[in-house]
Amino acid sequence: MKSSAPSDHLENAARHDAPTRGLIELMASEHASLDALLAEAVRGNVEAYREFRQRLLRHIRIEERLLLPMAEQKRGGKPLLLAPRLRLDHGALAALMTLPPTEGTLRAVSAVLKAHNPLEENSGGVYDQCETLAGPDASELLLECEKTQPVPVSSWIDDPKVLEAARRALIRAGYAASLLDEGEPE
Repeated sequence: MKSSAPSDHLENAARHDAPTRGLIELMASEHASLDALLAEAVRGNVEAYREFRQRLLRHIRIEERLLLPMAEQKRGGKPLLLAPRLRLDHGALAALMTLPPTEGTLRAVSAVLKAHNPLEENSGGVYDQCETLAGPDASELLLECEKTQPVPVSSWIDDPKVLEAARRALIRAGYAASLLDEGEPE
């Protein structure tokens, strides 16, 4: 059996116990990547839209299955004040991800993200609160976030019923359904 030097053990421990970046940085960098993919999709890149859909849904999965439940548990069963707002936005975004990359779809997604992301990224926002609440468990939480698998994504559906469901999800979340209208919104 090969014996390792003490420095190897320290290096391995450091790799496991001290992430090179924190939760805030990880999630904000995902937002930046998503913004870049969305910008490409707006320029007509359908492959960028496909990747955007998959990565956005994975990102939402991290927030819904890891961050928000952890925060609620650490707060003794009391959810973060912004949790209901985020969940409405997540519902709207998930509904929009069922639609093809039309001008209206991309405009609606952009509008939701423009309002949504600062709630998470700003100082004192959801990511800041989650990192603080995680405390000594922050490294483990970060690893769980990084290990989160992609969400299986079906093809988008170009159907009036699906479009109407997305409109209802936007309205529930407090956005104008007219964002989905083709051409300039009113």
